[in-house]
Amino acid sequence: MNTLALYFHIPFCQNKKCDYCSFVSYCNKDDEKKTYIDALMKEIAMRGEEIGSKYKISSIYFGGGTPSMLDEGVFTNIMIQIKKYFRLLNNCEITIEVNPDSVTEDKLREYLLIGINRLSIGVQTLNDDLLKVIGRQHTAKQAKAVVDLAKKVGFKNISIDMMIGLPYQTIADAKRMAKFVVKSKVQHVSCYSLIVEDGTPIAEKLKAGVIDLPSEDDTVEMYNLCLETFEKAGLMRYEVSNFAVPDYESKHNMTYWEMGEYLAFGLAGHSYMNDTRFANTSDFAKYVESINNDTLPIVSVEKLSLKKRKEEAVMLGLRTREGIDIEAFDYKFGGHILRDKQKEIDFLHLHGFITIKNGHICVSHNAYYVLNSIILKLV
Repeated sequence: MNTLALYFHIPFCQNKKCDYCSFVSYCNKDDEKKTYIDALMKEIAMRGEEIGSKYKISSIYFGGGTPSMLDEGVFTNIMIQIKKYFRLLNNCEITIEVNPDSVTEDKLREYLLIGINRLSIGVQTLNDDLLKVIGRQHTAKQAKAVVDLAKKVGFKNISIDMMIGLPYQTIADAKRMAKFVVKSKVQHVSCYSLIVEDGTPIAEKLKAGVIDLPSEDDTVEMYNLCLETFEKAGLMRYEVSNFAVPDYESKHNMTYWEMGEYLAFGLAGHSYMNDTRFANTSDFAKYVESINNDTLPIVSVEKLSLKKRKEEAVMLGLRTREGIDIEAFDYKFGGHILRDKQKEIDFLHLHGFITIKNGHICVSHNAYYVLNSIILKLV
């Protein structure tokens, strides 16, 4: 039986969105939470009746927004509904994103009790001034306390989110954060470089000259420092921005990078099944109305061509430690990548940008800084 990953979007934030965030989310909409959760529960039933018997669920991910701001008991009801309509693998990975300013000990105990077995804690930086600059609502003290609390409650699979390339961030800031991750003895860390999205407050401030970003060289140095610090501590890079203790790699994210099938629920959820990408509406009122009218809220459908799937397989595969499995790639897409891209592969191999070993094409350990250029040569 095929496996499927499930994603649930919780589009609510506490008081304000982070200044770099371009995701669909809302602040100060407490009166809309019940309406949304009721619609989400109905969407689970609709999808479950349609395909629930055809798949086993390998991972579940609650993202946002800020899932941890929902009241106690809400996720208990959601998990009951999921288990009613879908069959979970015994080792199903179930992740919830939490923010230090909205999660409590009681909530953490509830999550563990209902089967959530992985936490993703949004720390980002331990510099309180930087946290204010990027619009985060928590403090470094709160972040440290939540990591300790999660371990005390009994979570054995904890991931920390951190960011580099933030306005005014120094290499010393990144070093301090990396050392905290290692000292915390968490199982996973996601180290993301700031991406400035059009329309976000950070983009507007940059345009107006109100804030400045570190140089590209400094951001690369921050990344290399984190890479060295994490790998020395046993947190091995398995994707360009993700590091884990062996056997604690994110199953859910690996589904995306390996082009596995995933189904998203809620506002603006993007899914990929049967070589087809489809998306839910990002309009709150239309989402609720559609569900209440017993209609799935899908607003776009794209059947991926063979060429597009090959390109995505190259792009996603090269981001990971495992790289591109040559035999599997050729079998899946009916070609011969070593022959079809011989000139490009020879060039990249000769100059040390890629390695070819054990039947895999991988980006060389120190060549991730030109990953996009490598991808462009092979798509």
